[in-house]
Amino acid sequence: MRAKVYDVQDKENPIRTEIEKCLGTHTIKAVVEEDMQTLNTMGVDGLVSLLCTVKKDGRVLSQGRGSALIGPTNRFFQRSVACAFNSSIVDAAIRASKVLDLVRDKTGAEETYEDTLSEPATEKQREYLRQLIQTKVTDADERRRWEAQLGSITKDAASEAIANLKS
Repeated sequence: MRAKVYDVQDKENPIRTEIEKCLGTHTIKAVVEEDMQTLNTMGVDGLVSLLCTVKKDGRVLSQGRGSALIGPTNRFFQRSVACAFNSSIVDAAIRASKVLDLVRDKTGAEETYEDTLSEPATEKQREYLRQLIQTKVTDADERRRWEAQLGSITKDAASEAIANLKS
């Protein structure tokens, strides 16, 4: 049986709303400079070290570092410097991707998450929980208490109970 695939092009689908929040022009600034802290700390001749600072609306989102060592065996110093440059940008971009969720407009995201917490548990969750209760809970009174909750348990509570009973 194939898993259900959501029609994300459907204008009524809530996934579409989340996609549309991401669309548009995002002005992000990357400033690359020599990484003097690394150069002073390492004190190695021939070391090229760059620091890329990524900003959005004047706020620093992340910083990334890239370095290369240029010596007598490295004839292609342009390639080494370019590698340090690219590494600093990629490092900053990776670090910024974790922070961008904090700055992105989240209108309605919290409510959506809260709504899923109060949704009733799925039948699969209830059945698996029922099996775990039968096999893991030895006290009869405690087992009856667990079984009495199965009809009204939420998805979040069921997930937590399953994790607790499995361990």
